Amino acid sequence: MTTPTFPAGGQPARPTLEYPLRYTFKIMGLASDDFAEHARRLVARVVEDAPAEHVSTRQSAAGKYHSVSVAVRLTSEEQRRAVYQVLYDDERVVYYL
Repeated sequence: MTTPTFPAGGQPARPTLEYPLRYTFKIMGLASDDFAEHARRLVARVVEDAPAEHVSTRQSAAGKYHSVSVAVRLTSEEQRRAVYQVLYDDERVVYYL
């Protein structure tokens, strides 16, 4: 077994994102007819341009959950973090990446 090595400071390096960029949020919730639109609207609260044609949905094997991918153009790290905060605050969102 190997021990991971970290840069000075003891923390793993985080990947650096260069903005603007195209970014996909993956949002999971209980299956319902409107969950994909709900997820898109959550992202659109922060990123005004979140068109429906950039949304894709997958159903879990048992059909209990929907996984929704919403692809948008982000202009800053603050914008990305703001979307994640909106997802965190929403009671219908079970998990997100």
